Amino acid sequence: MKSLVLKRASIACMVFWIVQAGTTTEEYETGIDYHVLENKEEIEANESDSDSSEKITVIEYFSYGCLACKKFEVQISNWLENKADDVEFKREAVVFQESWALLAKAYYTAIELDVLDAVHIPMFEAIHEDKRAMHEPKNIQQLFKEQAQIDPKVFRETFYEDDSIVDEILKIHERVQSMGIKNTPSVVVDGKYLVNTRTAQSRKRIFLIVDFLTDKVRADRRSVSTNEQKLPSSPPVL
Repeated sequence: MKSLVLKRASIACMVFWIVQAGTTTEEYETGIDYHVLENKEEIEANESDSDSSEKITVIEYFSYGCLACKKFEVQISNWLENKADDVEFKREAVVFQESWALLAKAYYTAIELDVLDAVHIPMFEAIHEDKRAMHEPKNIQQLFKEQAQIDPKVFRETFYEDDSIVDEILKIHERVQSMGIKNTPSVVVDGKYLVNTRTAQSRKRIFLIVDFLTDKVRADRRSVSTNEQKLPSSPPVL
């Protein structure tokens, strides 16, 4: 009888420690799981959204020409389903090789024409599954017509004549160089924390680290807010 009681107690302890281990929040280390950027990324707030500047930005730097970026879309989609309301996610297209330049132009053209949702995944599929030469403008134009019913004339006017698209590509290229980003996909949190497959070791761990970092940003902001509240409202009498 005594041995049975001890056995049950042992099993209960084992279950307790398993549960505890399963609910423990993993800690991630700077310089190993993520990097702190020397040159902090300056995020432009959306003028139409007064709360935009208060949100924690999570930005993926990618290219349609990057197979790992295509595969990463699964993790992005899953994470977006449960994304916190105070987190804003966006993508920026990078140009790390000549063939990616027109792909970046396709991305910002889609944004300008408000058809990104319709053409985003098809762009990846056309390149990596169908093996279409999407670095050729005529094929990008055809995909926009097939997937988003964009008139070829409207596409050409935007793709070739909208200077703001070229300006955006150049701005992002300068930003990426300044931050030292050399791999895709790369994710930057709050403009200062960099996570990619090299630091995370796998695509599946990237958003675990991203969530850890957004929690860190929230805690840091609360700390700053508390310290500001403690400052005297009027200058000291000397």
